[in-house]
Amino acid sequence: MTNRYAVLGSPISHSKSPLLHQSAYRVLNLDCEYSAVEVPAARLRQFIETLDSSWKGFSITMPLKEEAARFASQQDEIVSLTGVANTLNLEGSGWKAYNTDVFGIQQSLGSALTEPKCHVVIIGSGATATSAIYAVFLANPHAKLTLLARNRSKAKDIRDQVRTRGFGLKLGNLANFNRTVSKADVVISTLPSGQVDYYASKLGKSKFFSPRGTLLDVAYDPWPSEIAKLWKRSELTAVSGLEMLMFQAIAQLRIFNLGSAADPLPNERAIELAMRDSLGLI
Repeated sequence: MTNRYAVLGSPISHSKSPLLHQSAYRVLNLDCEYSAVEVPAARLRQFIETLDSSWKGFSITMPLKEEAARFASQQDEIVSLTGVANTLNLEGSGWKAYNTDVFGIQQSLGSALTEPKCHVVIIGSGATATSAIYAVFLANPHAKLTLLARNRSKAKDIRDQVRTRGFGLKLGNLANFNRTVSKADVVISTLPSGQVDYYASKLGKSKFFSPRGTLLDVAYDPWPSEIAKLWKRSELTAVSGLEMLMFQAIAQLRIFNLGSAADPLPNERAIELAMRDSLGLI
């Protein structure tokens, strides 16, 4: 029987996850199907409980990441930390939730996160922002981290949660966006495409703004984004969200096929190259 997988969320038609997973299955020579399914908020359980036994796992995107964490009967350590899941895998008689966004962010930024006295600014207050916070602290517990978000109440909730885990998180003021971002060694924008353009425009017009270090913009269409153009103009590293998407998908494939995100797949370099090719990155 063909094993079936899908990415679930809303909206979902734009998702590149089917391209990534299908290219990997061709390399691995596996009899698997992977599709994209529109599932709105609060409908995850209803959807999954109607499925037959051919369905083995799911990638989870907005707005279902917190819901997936609550739905699962088991959670990996990172889901337990963050309350956010982007992967569900059928294990035994129940669904286990995983968070591979943390891995994807860490792999995308590499050594930029582990520099001594690293100052990181994260933009946003959604599920991906939460994953980004823990990606930073798990890679570098001594990093200085500032969160910039329009939703002040949600940002405070995130700060309070992070503090219970023993990490310090400062809330920045969007009125001081230029000054805060200009002092960062790493900037991670977790906002959907276009939503950081207003602030990027302000940065571009400022005579006093000069970026430094590395930018990761999880949005990738269009690319380069408006904020990425500022980094490229200064000949600095701007990482597309496609890198994060690819690496988190590799971790999902490890889980779906090996039951662990820690163990590499056979011929994983070939899988990465096939994924890059499917995304037009090579």
